[in-house]
Formats: sequence, structure tokens, C-alpha cells
Amino acid sequence: MKVLTDNFKNALIVKQAKARLTYKELSEITGVNRFTLSNIINGKTETLQEKTFDKLNDWLLKEV
Repeated sequence: MKVLTDNFKNALIVKQAKARLTYKELSEITGVNRFTLSNIINGKTETLQEKTFDKLNDWLLKEV
């Protein structure tokens, strides 16, 4: 399990907002469940499975 940092959550929120993506669109791009994304962004979860973390991290590192 990976612990989510505020920097990671903030980076996710900023990139989602810049791209103007809904949770559903972000889910389709990253392969992460939209309810999981909602829980992460709204601060309802503190840890993630490594596979989920890796998917989101890969998306954050990908250049647009």
C-alpha cells in the first residue's frame, strides 16, 4: 500500500483541472475506477494499492 501525500493529490487535482476532465474521463484515461478517483481527490482515502498509484503516477508524468 502507498500512502498518498498532499503533493500527489494536489498534482492530480491541478492536472485534472487544466485538462478539464471529469472523473469519468480521467477514469477512462488512467484505468482507475471513477469512485476511487473521487475518493482520492476529495480526501476520503489515505492509501492506495501500488498498481493504482502507478497508473496515476504514470498519467501525471506523461507530457501533454
